[in-house]
Amino acid sequence: MVDKFLNCLRAKPNAKYALICFPWAGGGSNFYAQWGKKFPDSIEVCGVTLPGRESRFGEPCSTDAKQIVKDTCSAILNRYPDKDLVFWGHSMGALFSFETALLMKKLHHKEPVRMFCSGVSAPHTPERKSLGSKVADMSDSEFIEFLKRLGGTPEQMISDPEMMKLFLPPLRADYTMIAGFSSEVCGTDPPFSCPIHVFDGQDDVKHNLEAWKDMTSGETSIQYLPGGHFYLKEAANQSFLISYISKTLV
Repeated sequence: MVDKFLNCLRAKPNAKYALICFPWAGGGSNFYAQWGKKFPDSIEVCGVTLPGRESRFGEPCSTDAKQIVKDTCSAILNRYPDKDLVFWGHSMGALFSFETALLMKKLHHKEPVRMFCSGVSAPHTPERKSLGSKVADMSDSEFIEFLKRLGGTPEQMISDPEMMKLFLPPLRADYTMIAGFSSEVCGTDPPFSCPIHVFDGQDDVKHNLEAWKDMTSGETSIQYLPGGHFYLKEAANQSFLISYISKTLV
């Protein structure tokens, strides 16, 4: 089933858990929606679809972080009012999932039962806060060089000006949105009590992963897998992640 916000290719009405997967910058929902067939029947998988890509290609890309988070939060709760929610996000997706979880707890007093965050420094750190603003100020040529260093974008796409005309707007919009994430944590207590599992590529730039421990009073774990920023696209790493998530929800 595909709807405006949540892309679920394999519905599992009797599933106990709903695994909500948030996209990386410029990314879509299909990569994660395909995971549905690889998880047990107790876990339904949905990918979040942002404006300007895939089934929402006809919509303009949005940079309004607050509105996107609000709409996503509403879509998740409308679709899954009674299921246990599990959030996964890589890079921007981890920050996006964190913002959504903050709003959900503030407005509905509900938080995910587990969060899986990958490829980015914790939301409240200086390393994270400089990410969106740095990229937003780049020229197109500087931005393309940044993408090359980051890895994960096919060379044939980067070298094709026509493809980049389609690809750059959602990427630009997403990095502007990252700069708009507030990461507002009130008080001195951690905002969440659920476990947070953190992952990163061994060859990626150094991220402040330890600081994710400040975000929950529950358990945290940190694991590195072989590869760079988009380590999760490697088949072996993808299989490991799916198996790991499944086992934690048994």
